[in-house]
Amino acid sequence: MPTRIIIGLMSGTSVDSIDAAIVEIRGRAPRLSVKLLHHYQANWPPQLRRRLLAAMAPAPSSAAEICELNFLTAGAFAAAVRSALQQAGVAPHRVSAVASHGQTVCHLPPRPGRRTGSTLQLGDVAVIATLTGIPTIGNFRSADMAVGGHGAPLVPWADAILLRDVKRARAIQNIGGIANVTYLPPGQGFSAVRAFDTGPGNMAIDALISIATGGRQRCDTNGHIARQGRVDDRLFAQLQAHRYFSLPPPKSTGREVFGTAFVEKILAGADGKSICDLTATLTALTAWSITDAYHRFLPRVPEEVIICGGGLHNAELIRYLAADLAKLGCRNVIPMDQLGIVNKAREAMAFAMLGAAALDGVPANLPQVTGAAKPMLLGVVAQGPDRTYKNTASRA
Repeated sequence: MPTRIIIGLMSGTSVDSIDAAIVEIRGRAPRLSVKLLHHYQANWPPQLRRRLLAAMAPAPSSAAEICELNFLTAGAFAAAVRSALQQAGVAPHRVSAVASHGQTVCHLPPRPGRRTGSTLQLGDVAVIATLTGIPTIGNFRSADMAVGGHGAPLVPWADAILLRDVKRARAIQNIGGIANVTYLPPGQGFSAVRAFDTGPGNMAIDALISIATGGRQRCDTNGHIARQGRVDDRLFAQLQAHRYFSLPPPKSTGREVFGTAFVEKILAGADGKSICDLTATLTALTAWSITDAYHRFLPRVPEEVIICGGGLHNAELIRYLAADLAKLGCRNVIPMDQLGIVNKAREAMAFAMLGAAALDGVPANLPQVTGAAKPMLLGVVAQGPDRTYKNTASRA
């Protein structure tokens, strides 16, 4: 049974940090045994983070800015790899590959009138491979979109390997910038997996707090601001009518729909509503949109809901969500860490596993999830210069 070390890299739509997961993977895809050796989290350089956020759709951005950011982002990813290896005491020559999600700046899924979607993740893989001396895999979403898929979500393939249960139906609920669910029916294979973006996660709440504080705060820490407010029923009903929530899967969304422009529109019609009340209303919307999606689109109510992503640390959001799930009949809400998977490392681990599938020549999209016409090999590989790799290895 082959054993490889692959480093997964992830930065989400909130651009909070770069997560690097050094993962030991035994076997060949999809029969993989996975062990997290080390998790490293790097903060984005503040100026680079500001530039990335400013470049994200639907904001206009120049080709020159995207070009430069593509290389700067790759440099930040490469630095995270080097720091992770140094902190873990792992020599670069032991690493089979880096698998980088990249930094999404635009995601345009298929829709009526736009048969093929498109997506753009910055962080050129050839640059990462050159700066680290390690073969690097990236551009995981493009092949799926080329055959009509949304290119998202991709992590459900890894969820099915790591988190299937023989007896219980599970929902893996990620609450990042965008919230997405993976539904795993008991004791079934990849073809039975259902997954999609449920709607906004932390993104709208974060944008509201950032605007309201002039950028002094980036999020509602532990739901403290929402806890001081009350849900505005009229605004809540208006937001519930957003067309995304009633769209059937396959579906995906992003900052283009639920980002700053979405929040600015809310603020324009706020009529003197307090920031606390607006925050409470957006927090309630995130929780409601998750449970509404379960009610509308899942085959049955899951017996367990496993929460992951940054939203796990917003106590008020989890309180709203648990109450809404209880109304559906699900009272077993579990944090990801309780299952032995480090919450902050989960998505980076998943991309390490997708990297293993790419190296093994195994399709890792799930067509019933993404809407792709067929299973596809995901990712492209940049080998990096042999001399850099050998020199790095010789110093280890």
